[in-house]
Amino acid sequence: MKSVYLAATSQDCAAYETALALITEYKKSYPSFTVFRPFVQESVQADAQFQELLKAAGREADLEQAWGTTVDALLADEEAAMTDVVNRFQRYAQDFTAVLVVGALEQDTFYPGFLARLGRNAAHLGATVLPVVSAKTCQTNTCAQNKTANFAQLAVAEFNNVHAKVSAVLLSGSDTGIQVTDSQGTTLPVITLPTLPEIQFSAADQDILATALADTSAVVTPLSFTASLMARAKADRKRIVLPEASDARILQATAELLAREVADIILLGDSQTVLNHAQSLGLDIHKAQIVNPQDPALLTKYAQEFARLRASKGVTYEQAYETVQDISYFGTMMVHMGDADGMVSGAINTTAHTIVPSFQIIKTKPGADLVSSCFLMLMADRVYVYGDCAVTTNPTPEQLASIAISSAQTASQFGITARVAMLSYSTGTSGKGVDVDAVVAATQLAKERAPELMLEGPIQYDAAVDMAVASTKLPNSEVAGRANVFIFPDLNSGNIGYKAVQRSAGAIAVGPILQGLNKPVNDLSRGALVEDIVNTVAITAIQAQG
Repeated sequence: MKSVYLAATSQDCAAYETALALITEYKKSYPSFTVFRPFVQESVQADAQFQELLKAAGREADLEQAWGTTVDALLADEEAAMTDVVNRFQRYAQDFTAVLVVGALEQDTFYPGFLARLGRNAAHLGATVLPVVSAKTCQTNTCAQNKTANFAQLAVAEFNNVHAKVSAVLLSGSDTGIQVTDSQGTTLPVITLPTLPEIQFSAADQDILATALADTSAVVTPLSFTASLMARAKADRKRIVLPEASDARILQATAELLAREVADIILLGDSQTVLNHAQSLGLDIHKAQIVNPQDPALLTKYAQEFARLRASKGVTYEQAYETVQDISYFGTMMVHMGDADGMVSGAINTTAHTIVPSFQIIKTKPGADLVSSCFLMLMADRVYVYGDCAVTTNPTPEQLASIAISSAQTASQFGITARVAMLSYSTGTSGKGVDVDAVVAATQLAKERAPELMLEGPIQYDAAVDMAVASTKLPNSEVAGRANVFIFPDLNSGNIGYKAVQRSAGAIAVGPILQGLNKPVNDLSRGALVEDIVNTVAITAIQAQG
């Protein structure tokens, strides 16, 4: 699905007429085309211009689905409003090949920060922006023309500052061109809109508009990423077991996951007790499967298999029967035996309590010599992968290579083209020492085992993310300055690193995600929010998809 975001920058720029012309233009190439209005002033029923735009697109029957929320809701709670818009947009737009998002028309109320909010919304939706700028006073006046250029430049900067990409500038009310650049110094195309009321685009303009619609933004915001997780999980629903059904957060997450059809949820506990608890919280979880971990038939089944798996360790059937009554072992056995596709736990239990059973039962998948972890670090405009920050204390070079390969595979599972940086206090051959030598050896091993990977090491963090530093320290590297998967040399530095970025840069840390297991099991922090649980279930479901 392709989309572009039209945004009036003032109340005299003919954005409505421009939108009508864009609809006519885009419908020529995209029969499966629609428009979407993220923010209406009071109600969609009162938005006469948007209703006309829907009619022009031939989608007037979609009035109740083709909009997001109200401006009042946006001003009251921006995060909640943006989330609603993204969710409604994805549900509505997924069946179309092209969408014109009508972010602002000249009828709208403009207030301080409005363009920045529109820019953030465009970034969340993954759409590039077409700002409409009025130039009615600059027909022959050079001073006025410069003023218009400055206004356009400021508008573009305001969008760029919130990570929204501008594809082109639409200039109304003038036959005189202006020059505008984006934050990277790139000169943007400027389309001068002909005299109203009928706007018709030249062949050159049509090429610019086609490029704008096809120009997908490289920006990935936390909201757009988590929304994509939900969409991917929903596309192929998996059965995820949540053993800690006594926790209110687990029940709240269950209700949300079921309502959004992200996954099929299995809860462990006494059915009536769990349902009564959910009812006391005002939650609807009737679609969840509730399994009693004291069910004799299941305990017998799981104990027999656990005793077989641990026979070499001297585990008897009686010992196994006792062990699988623990909810972490019970849930892990469900996954192992195909009664669930994945497990998420740790809201109450420790990390060890959650993941040790998986080491004993599920074990590593072919090609993986250890179980490691990574965090998805949701930055303001991109997603990074950090590994290993939670499991492997002092990895050997062989283990470090395995962590790098597994982390790259995890990145790929979530739509990230992995460029792996093997982190060190040295870049290239600039430093010496035992710690550097270990990273050198790990880098070589990883390259031998996965020659297709884009991988660089040893490399310092600044050289991995900053093109200016990279051009000096590793000028010919395909990873330096562009890395997105970061492998820390030990757990000490990894745990410090992810928490420093999380707290200082305001990044959202999703994880730890366990990697290298035959089937997915993931751990929660005991301080996990409902949102964290929902995201982790979606991640586990995607891992289960393969």
